[in-house]
Amino acid sequence: MNKVKNSLTTFAINTSQLAFCLAIMTSANAVASSVADLTLTKTGSSVSTDFETTYKLNGKTISVTISETNGLTVSDNKNILATQKGHFVAAGSYLVTDELEHTNGTYIQTLVFDINSQQVRSYTIGTDHTPNHTVRITQTSATEVKDSEALCSENIDGKLQFVNIDALGMLTQYVAIPDKSDSTLTVHNLRTLAIGPGIKSCALGVNYNASDIYVSDSKVNRSAARHAELTLYLADEYAGVWAMPADEEAEVERTLIFNQVDTPVEGVATLNGLEARNLFSSSSVTDSTVTNSPGTQSSLAAWVSPEHNGLWLHNTCATTFFGFDKDIAPEDIALSVKSDTVFANIYDDNSGSTFTTDITHAIKALYACKTNQASLNKTPTLSDTLNKTPIVKNENLTIETPITSDDVSTNKTPMFSAIELQPVYETDVVENYGDAADDPAIWVNKNNPSKSLVIGTNKKGSLNTYNLQGELVASHKVGRVNNVGVAYDWAPQHDIAVASNRSSNSMSVFFIDKKTGKLTFNTNIPTPLTDIYGLCAFSNNNHTQVLVNSTDGRYLHYQLNNLEDASRVSATLIHDFELPSQPEGCVVDTDTQIAYLGEEGAGIWALDISEAETMPSSTLSKTINKTPMLIIPIKAPVTADIEGLSLFDVDGVRYLIASSQGNNQYAVYESEAPYKLVGMISIGPNYGKGIDGVSETDGLETSNVNLGGPFKGGLLVVQDGRNVMPSQRQNFKLVAGDDLADAIRTHISTHIKTHSR
Repeated sequence: MNKVKNSLTTFAINTSQLAFCLAIMTSANAVASSVADLTLTKTGSSVSTDFETTYKLNGKTISVTISETNGLTVSDNKNILATQKGHFVAAGSYLVTDELEHTNGTYIQTLVFDINSQQVRSYTIGTDHTPNHTVRITQTSATEVKDSEALCSENIDGKLQFVNIDALGMLTQYVAIPDKSDSTLTVHNLRTLAIGPGIKSCALGVNYNASDIYVSDSKVNRSAARHAELTLYLADEYAGVWAMPADEEAEVERTLIFNQVDTPVEGVATLNGLEARNLFSSSSVTDSTVTNSPGTQSSLAAWVSPEHNGLWLHNTCATTFFGFDKDIAPEDIALSVKSDTVFANIYDDNSGSTFTTDITHAIKALYACKTNQASLNKTPTLSDTLNKTPIVKNENLTIETPITSDDVSTNKTPMFSAIELQPVYETDVVENYGDAADDPAIWVNKNNPSKSLVIGTNKKGSLNTYNLQGELVASHKVGRVNNVGVAYDWAPQHDIAVASNRSSNSMSVFFIDKKTGKLTFNTNIPTPLTDIYGLCAFSNNNHTQVLVNSTDGRYLHYQLNNLEDASRVSATLIHDFELPSQPEGCVVDTDTQIAYLGEEGAGIWALDISEAETMPSSTLSKTINKTPMLIIPIKAPVTADIEGLSLFDVDGVRYLIASSQGNNQYAVYESEAPYKLVGMISIGPNYGKGIDGVSETDGLETSNVNLGGPFKGGLLVVQDGRNVMPSQRQNFKLVAGDDLADAIRTHISTHIKTHSR
């Protein structure tokens, strides 16, 4: 199917992510029955020639028509009000509340593919402030693409998300943000994926989850009153229908939700779950089976195949085929809502004509599926259902096997509310592709705090240093260093950095010049570990010590010493102990003499290290009997893996920060018994600076020191496992300590208010 015919499937009004119980029923693979379910009415000669939608714009009822021959036309029931010449394929139109007051209250945002220029263009349609409220069309952005095989879009909280799949099989996802000074849009390339051949159309779905937290704080972006979860649906003429998370920070994977022999799917569309719920809660529908069904709160997907005379409708509990009363070859589909009626517009490949059909009753039948309330309350998210053993996996994409009701687990971790922070800076990317950046440390320049450094590991070959603006200062090619720690006052002129080196199962030691921050490699100290992994360094009572672990759970506690000539560093083993499974991150509270140790799949352990401080260096040996104790097991809302750990003080209280890698968040705990969870933090995009959010964090580090500029209240540095906007090699993100402190205060105050009611 060419891109012109593909236009219809890209138009999805207020679509929503499926909650995806994915109980694929036997009706999913049914063919048309002998009795037609849906009546078709011919509406035009071509889907793409005239695609029309109607809106109420500032008191005027107008129609917007997108045409391959006539471009963009705005009219009322009497006259043409405005035109934009061109050869366009529709990708979506949306009525937007203009919070920035660029137009008179609201405007229509339209996205098209311009065949002549090979651009995806956005236009706003609004009325001016004249007495006649003259309608004007204004181009707000133009994005170059490599042709367009499939194009879909959705407006989410004033941000236009769109996806283009080009002729080379590359999927590129974009977001367009309204400029604060005018109505133009700044388009960010979010990510690019190799999706492969066969994708004929796509549709974006969005689902909103209510949040427990709403705080209007200008310093911290906490617009978490609604959390939008996106799903991208792909019509694949070779495989069927795929669903994949459309969040740019999500795991790159897709699930085959529909597959049938000799059924090439070429058109897919979606309908917002909220709109469906409102529709079937209206007075026109009185069937309590429908209106009370939790399924009515989920979105709807629809798809067609030229080989079957009908369409499939899919919601959380059923996939059902509905036949047409006319023999056509459906190639494209779009869903639209007028009043309390849902229409499916179908393009017939045989005749080149457009048909429409009322699918309201078909949807009603679908939503009347017998589903237990309790089981639906445990419906996993799409990210949960995608967590299956893949049949194909590479760096770009994981392809999953189809899921049946037997596959769906109801014991999944739900998404909990998190206060969203924004990065102030991001570092330059590491040199290597793939999973390379891992663990950061912060070195504080006590002579000039604004010249402090972030030290980050590239576990494929180097230890890097960055300034506080994220710029690379130096790269030291010392091998596959995994974790790094910093200790102070090793010598009058030097601090010290130590990294776990997997190339040699050793500890790589660097001197840090106290004035300049320059790192100088000193030595590799061998260890008996078979697969060295995590590490943390700390200073206690004028001693520099290191905790280092292996992937098999073994931990070694060393004290670093000067050799006789004072130019080389050696180490003495103090303590040898084990955790049950793979550890990595660790941090030491030198005030309380407690080490916090992360066991990736289990939780956080505490170890009393005070006894080591009282032993003279001449008698240090493996004589310490103290063993670690599990203090914080992993449980919702925290999701494995636990990797990065750090300590941060707020208003005189010390908190333990841990990366919750499985849901791209960070857990804040009290650092004293009973180690209560204070709340969750996430790091979202800073569109103003063109910095993406953070996902799949390995290591993190914090500092309370006033580092100047945006970091007067300290600094949080986190590794970003998926560096997008656009897709790039991994790096580290820098977040203001003031924002982290405010988020913790908000969690505390919210908790107090909740429990004082």
